[in-house]
Amino acid sequence: MNIDYLIRRLMGRATCQLAVHATLSRTARIRNIYGDSSRIVIGERSHIQGELLTFAHGGRIAIGDWCYVGEGTRIWSAESISIGHRVLISHSVNIMDSLTHPLKASERHAQAREILTSGHPRKLSLDEKPVLIHDDAWIGACALVLRGVTVGEGSIVAAGSVVTNDVPAFSIVAGNPAVIVRELKPDER
Repeated sequence: MNIDYLIRRLMGRATCQLAVHATLSRTARIRNIYGDSSRIVIGERSHIQGELLTFAHGGRIAIGDWCYVGEGTRIWSAESISIGHRVLISHSVNIMDSLTHPLKASERHAQAREILTSGHPRKLSLDEKPVLIHDDAWIGACALVLRGVTVGEGSIVAAGSVVTNDVPAFSIVAGNPAVIVRELKPDER
């Protein structure tokens, strides 16, 4: 049982929409700064151990059925992150659809000051680009999936990889930046 989730619900704060038999472990954190529970949707029988966060100025996270999000994983959305069905996201993965901070130093400072004094800004541009992870993908431990990336159906992102470009379906990528190591054989799909 996730006490943090229950307390936020009891206080009337936005959390997420949990489908039938979806679970939030005790380590899961739902940070719906945008303030609309329909912006984070978790599918049937999915199990979340990591953090799901929407920014105050936007963001949407949709997780399909039978997915797993490992402990220490952060999925932060300012635009949209869509995760298909049966996706395995290992521990300590980061998936982000924005830069998270402005590039210009004065704008970064203004954003940090606003966060510390009055909360996340409602008006902000972080060069957001949607992330799409298709069905049956596997994202290995400590991988980083950056804005604008599509991870193809059945593909594998090796542990520690930094994904800056699209990953073709049924392929394995590894490295920094991640490159195709090989395609999955028909009997591995």
